[in-house]
Amino acid sequence: MTTRRHIAVDLGASSGRVMDVRLEGGALRVHELHRFANAPVEARRAGGVTLCWPFERMFESILEGLRRASEGGPVDSIGVDSWAVDYALVDDEGELVRPIAAYRDPRTQGPFARLRRELGDATIYAATGIAFQPFNTLYQLAADAEDPMQPFERAQRMLMLPDFIAARLCGATVCERTNASSTQLLNAKTRDWHRDFARAAGVPLRILPEFVDAASTEALGMISPDIAAETGLSVDTPVIAVGTHDTASAVLAAPIDPRNDLYISSGTWSLVGAELSKPVLTEGARMANMTNELGVFGTTRFLRNVAGLWLVQQLQAAFASAGRPHSWADLSALATTVEPLRSVVDPDDPSLFAPGDMPAHVAALCRLRGEPVPETDAQFVRCALDSIALATARAVRMVAENAAMAPKRIVIVGGGASNTLLNQLVANATGLHVATGPTEATAIGNALAQHAALDGITDARTLRQMVRDVTDSQQFDPDFAQSTRMQDAAARLAL
Repeated sequence: MTTRRHIAVDLGASSGRVMDVRLEGGALRVHELHRFANAPVEARRAGGVTLCWPFERMFESILEGLRRASEGGPVDSIGVDSWAVDYALVDDEGELVRPIAAYRDPRTQGPFARLRRELGDATIYAATGIAFQPFNTLYQLAADAEDPMQPFERAQRMLMLPDFIAARLCGATVCERTNASSTQLLNAKTRDWHRDFARAAGVPLRILPEFVDAASTEALGMISPDIAAETGLSVDTPVIAVGTHDTASAVLAAPIDPRNDLYISSGTWSLVGAELSKPVLTEGARMANMTNELGVFGTTRFLRNVAGLWLVQQLQAAFASAGRPHSWADLSALATTVEPLRSVVDPDDPSLFAPGDMPAHVAALCRLRGEPVPETDAQFVRCALDSIALATARAVRMVAENAAMAPKRIVIVGGGASNTLLNQLVANATGLHVATGPTEATAIGNALAQHAALDGITDARTLRQMVRDVTDSQQFDPDFAQSTRMQDAAARLAL
């Protein structure tokens, strides 16, 4: 097998990474080149946008990772992925017409209600198969159409965030389909833009880009001479279309048997799903608010979003601000020292969505629900982890029922796969065996799509076997005595 060196730019909502992934003799070797913190910031001179991403800071961090990549020798290709739904509006020079809005910005609530009322939930879901979330791109664009800054007057192209980064690297101005599928603007059957929905949102059709498929054998382009000069990379370095939706990349690297396994991509969000051959567009799936997003090689990621380690991240930040810093390992250890299931909340409650004083938000929700209010850092973290596990079990039931599956196992990948307490709680809450895959699944899946493009690979089986061969998987069996207690706790919340 050819030895190759792929660079994966993997942006998360709380941190970004530039990873060096080498394939040597069929083996995967992963090395972190650069990691940097990431978070939305207050928007300035951005019209109706109040929360945005510090893009230039992010891009400079990416370039620093590429500089470090050049020090390690020739690079065969580069790929970029990020979280979904956020996008850049650019002018005819490729420059931003306003800062990139962050999906947690509250500006979409009005358009979210209006479009659902005007178009009808059944019509939207039958066409797109995407769960209703106020931060979906469709409603963000509708907010732009109403913005007094009138960004559409100057915008010539909408580019999803990883596509915009690729454009900065090589000049391509196309949209990769796995990410486009999350926008609620892609027709699930034709896999093209739904122009009627765009018009209803007030989106000028001229800004909608053409599509490219992940792992396409034709590169997006070679890095520009300017990028080559800044990073030290060769001008012959191609940028490849990968699964630019980070979950699409993570699922590609999940060592699953799609016939029997569910997956969880565990991080800021927990994405709980199954890999299917076609979307599920039933009324039951709509009522359960399931989503059908495209995967690499034309698969469907049938899943449900659960608010994941976001709660713990925000608790950690609040504790640090109060002079009580804790590492991730410390937080997990603290949670094992207190009574389980003493307090539980629905992590998907809207009051927990915005950044801020998470202990106060959790305490208020506990009071509202008649749950004991956590009093210590350990109790707050235990409440969060127990609650995430219960919501995950609810999502597992919904996926299995609507996909007509009888899953035998759950495979957890991503950063959350290293949280052994949460993994055990998921096993207990679901009653299913849990196995872990790689914690850097997104970066690995990104690199595997690059490898597939260069080698002409057209399905995931060979790639997933490579992951199995190098992954030291942990196994978690359900404790059925604890499962009963978790079911009782879920009943308290009607989860």
